[in-house]
Amino acid sequence: VATLVTFGVYFYTLGPSVGLEDSGELATASAHLGVPHPPGYPFWTFCTWIFCKMFSFVTYMGYPNPAWAVSCCSAFFGALAAGCTAMLISRSASDFIFKSDSLLCGNDSKLADWFSFAGGVGGALAFAFSPVEWSQSTIVEIYSLNSLFLMLVFLLSYRWMCRPTDKTLWFAAFVFGLGLTNYQVLLFAVVPLGIIICLIMKK
Repeated sequence: VATLVTFGVYFYTLGPSVGLEDSGELATASAHLGVPHPPGYPFWTFCTWIFCKMFSFVTYMGYPNPAWAVSCCSAFFGALAAGCTAMLISRSASDFIFKSDSLLCGNDSKLADWFSFAGGVGGALAFAFSPVEWSQSTIVEIYSLNSLFLMLVFLLSYRWMCRPTDKTLWFAAFVFGLGLTNYQVLLFAVVPLGIIICLIMKK
């Protein structure tokens, strides 16, 4: 639900063509599978190149418009980030309710499920329509993909906390490493992830 609502709003508010910041350079690199400014954003460029091929029929004032296709890709990544956020919030809320004797829900599992669902969707939409996330998910930029990587790593980490398996941990590490090819600020997540791993391993 969060993914569909978010993508619908993002799609309706997409930038029509090239905008400010690095959009011209990034759109050109995406259209020709080139290399933007460092660090080059290889995974992002490959994904947006696919979108440029898929939507090559879209024009703006009679001219080819790869920038719109790249903006659409940003909206897609932003919507998926919202979906991962909703999953993380609803799953953790459900676990919290059932592991604690909730006075709010009592033994009513359906009510607890609805609270978890509403909290997940509401929290995800609040994140998706925050000024920064919304603005970066409707233009030619790399930041919505970074949001997706961050939320996916947190979601996989929570999954591993609940059910520790090597496969989940290795997959989370792979996604984290892939995310570093997009935006190195993701490195700040190393601290909470390291603490989580140490605490779970001690158990």
